[in-house]
Amino acid sequence: MSPLSLTCGICIVCMLSVTVVHSCEVYADQAAADGCGLPGKLANFQGYFECNNNVVVGKPSTLSELQAQIQAYDHVKAVGVGHSWWQQQFCSGADGSSVNIVLTQMNSTLTEIENPSQDAAGKATMIINEDVGIVTVQAGVPQRDLLDYLANYSSNKAPQGYTLPAFSWFIDQTIGGAVATATHGSSFLHGSLSNQVTSIQAVLANGTLANFSPHSNQHLWRAMQVSVGRLGVITQLSLTIVPQQAVQRAEQDMTAAQFAQQVKQVQDAYTQAKQSGSSEAIWTALHSLNETQCFWFVPTGDLWRVDYQRLEEQPQDAMPNTAREVTAQDGPDSDVGTYAQQEQQPVSPNGLINANAQTWSNTFATGLRSVVAPGTYEARNAYLSQSEQMNVASSNFAPYDQYEVSIPMDIAGDCLQMVLGEIDSKQLGQGFRTPGLIRFVSQETGYLSPTSDGPRMFVNLEDYLSHTTGQPNTQFQTVISLFHDKCQARLHWGKAGWPEHEPCYDGSGHLPDTWCHFGCAVQELDPTGKFASESNVWDWTASKQGQSITFSSCCGPDGFNSDCTCAPRQTC
Repeated sequence: MSPLSLTCGICIVCMLSVTVVHSCEVYADQAAADGCGLPGKLANFQGYFECNNNVVVGKPSTLSELQAQIQAYDHVKAVGVGHSWWQQQFCSGADGSSVNIVLTQMNSTLTEIENPSQDAAGKATMIINEDVGIVTVQAGVPQRDLLDYLANYSSNKAPQGYTLPAFSWFIDQTIGGAVATATHGSSFLHGSLSNQVTSIQAVLANGTLANFSPHSNQHLWRAMQVSVGRLGVITQLSLTIVPQQAVQRAEQDMTAAQFAQQVKQVQDAYTQAKQSGSSEAIWTALHSLNETQCFWFVPTGDLWRVDYQRLEEQPQDAMPNTAREVTAQDGPDSDVGTYAQQEQQPVSPNGLINANAQTWSNTFATGLRSVVAPGTYEARNAYLSQSEQMNVASSNFAPYDQYEVSIPMDIAGDCLQMVLGEIDSKQLGQGFRTPGLIRFVSQETGYLSPTSDGPRMFVNLEDYLSHTTGQPNTQFQTVISLFHDKCQARLHWGKAGWPEHEPCYDGSGHLPDTWCHFGCAVQELDPTGKFASESNVWDWTASKQGQSITFSSCCGPDGFNSDCTCAPRQTC
């Protein structure tokens, strides 16, 4: 069977399905990803990057149960549907004093998924405040459920419903996890989901419930915007919403080299605008790439550029928004709400993925062509997002690792041109099967935001070979190294590449203006390291007048004191 016929067969089966959910819940009486063990097995959505078997699974039903579990264990990490490729950050610890808490099992979350309009008492679950333009939602609700609920909401103020100002391509992760890791679409105006959040509720290390907003404590708010689960367990959050409107989607076929030249032109205009100090000039320079998204077919050098124009009128040919039926997976009964892990086999390697890279690139291009079709749609359907059918197909077809790098707009064009030259000269495209996804995000205020110091170009790439072959994908890794080592790239907080490319992460070098501010928030909210996970990135060092001093002595109510220096990391 050829790769093309196999892929088409998968797509046909998926399109015939009606009951569809996110990766680790029931899909037509089975998990959407066959290898996904959550909420029973602590591994990612394909069954990889497993936690130590001694780590227990927490499945609280209520807020009080959640608080009790956090207090009862020394090491805690919240998880959603397992959309992660970083084992050390995903796992709370390595022994029986560690618990990973699955937020999708809370009653309040299940109510919002299964019956988002009202709970058993007839009260609204996801709460829309139209006067201020925000929606309040439980952290364990998938982004897709939130978007569909908003799109199907109708009122006098918004007869066509609402949507988020900008949302991501993959929308089946929980909204809490998406915000905690600065998950994003493409927008120089609205930024990532972390930049659209207006308030966050979280349970802290001491078990107390706390609320954070820009108005309550600016320092802690900037830390919570992108917390990576390091400060507490997010339980609820509010986000900005905008009324649905007609959006015109346009698509251009070009080569990656042609697009790199376009990015280079924007880069040059941006660097010149920065020198003027004019925010209006900066926006003018970046505007041509605002909301731009691209599929980059690495083996062939082709690229599809997708752009958008927001219109005033409502479209007549808008694709319908459809409701979904969701059934949660339950584990064995327990008096305390924590359980031993259950065994689950991961998604099996698929030798078909070893076929010619160009063949696979063309195959995926055929399957994606309708996704970028030009036309006028409601905003929810105009902006690119992966369908549930595509999620199920990709989750089950073969194991893969997803990477994402972000490059400063100051050098984005130069970087892309350099990488393309290396790919062509060394035939590095042979290490790729699925297309890359290129997007753009504005500067943000979150301490750990990848764009805390300026706008960036984001490049999402997937390695489909290493799990199947059992060998390193050297061509793929060379490309990631080019971005990382030569383009000042930052890795995504929830994706792959950290052990290989950041074995001794030095936050003071990557985030020199904000890293130690976040460290001070950790000192205040989690001084014992309950939420530190197994990752070694959480290290802070301070000095004063050239002499090392205790880090906590440099922390005040507004964060890291200006008379201290955020010093480089000393050890790993």
